[in-house]
Amino acid sequence: MRILFVSTNTNPQETPINGDAQRTRLLYEACKRMADVDVISFENQPNKAKSLGRLKKWLALLPFSDITALFPIDPVREAAVDAVMEKGDYDFIVARYFYRAIPCGLWKYREKLVVDFDDALPFYFLNQITSTSEWTSKIRLKWAAKKAKGITRRATRKMKATFFAEESVAASNHGTFLPNIPYYPGNCPDADLSAAIKRIVFVGQLEYQPNMEGLNRFLEQVYRPLLQRLPKVELHLVGQINDDSLRQRWQNYPGVTVTGFVDDLKKEYEQSHLVVVPVYRCGATNIKLLEAMSMNRACVTTQEAYEKMNGRFENKKDLYAAANDDEFVEMLTKLLTDEKENLRIARNGKTVMDQYYSFDTFCSIVKNAIV
Repeated sequence: MRILFVSTNTNPQETPINGDAQRTRLLYEACKRMADVDVISFENQPNKAKSLGRLKKWLALLPFSDITALFPIDPVREAAVDAVMEKGDYDFIVARYFYRAIPCGLWKYREKLVVDFDDALPFYFLNQITSTSEWTSKIRLKWAAKKAKGITRRATRKMKATFFAEESVAASNHGTFLPNIPYYPGNCPDADLSAAIKRIVFVGQLEYQPNMEGLNRFLEQVYRPLLQRLPKVELHLVGQINDDSLRQRWQNYPGVTVTGFVDDLKKEYEQSHLVVVPVYRCGATNIKLLEAMSMNRACVTTQEAYEKMNGRFENKKDLYAAANDDEFVEMLTKLLTDEKENLRIARNGKTVMDQYYSFDTFCSIVKNAIV
């Protein structure tokens, strides 16, 4: 069996630097377990699809418009894929994200096409809405998100297989649930709360809009009040960041260190006493929660992120999920001062994570859906 793996923004054969690239690499490795795999990567190559004008952006939302009106074809990428397909006899084509696959001209091969949607397609449009977006853009993007639900339902019926990282979304779209799993295997010693300074850590792509918004809120509404209760607390923000002004603004908060990208994430977890994931809008299971639990660390997250955990974890048993900012402060205080509770949450979370989110399980799901 032969598979053509098409990747638009990362090379799956290289070491991944963020959660997006990690899931791509995991999917690629799962394909390699069952077939010979060739790769087309458009890493660092800009999408040369013709930009839509304002009118065409609205026309793309009309009922009679096709998929490529919403996701315009990049002729360079399409030609590259077509040339490879003409030479090779591939059983399947595997790609990540529907909105990235269509510009590569992959829709014409839909009977062989396997797409990992990951997040539900509407999230792609909703994620573009920011506090500074014009009201017309907000309306258009919300309309696009609504249309994306219908596009997803129709498209999944015409492709070989589709994956979603949220169980309910997979079921409603006749797709396959493929959970996020930690990329880095490992287990850290128990957190030692006898340390004079208690360290909280956040790991993630720091300039990713939902992460950035969540951290801004967390620093002002949760971290500041926490310091009034527990002055000997520090926060380390770990992940890719290029914006020096953003780095400096966050480091102006007392005890905050923006570490940036690191090669050894396990070391960051080992030196932490607690992991936070203050994300208030997300499309699927947050991989950083799973990664932290695999590293034997207690986690505090938001109710919004918790609701995407596919029902596998129980609040206040396997992790803590805060319904509001005040509860977030209370939960952090509890886990930073009660060592017994900290260890209980960490160990319970790791047990559930190891049971449901292994790489072998991931590979089995991919194989069963495709073959």
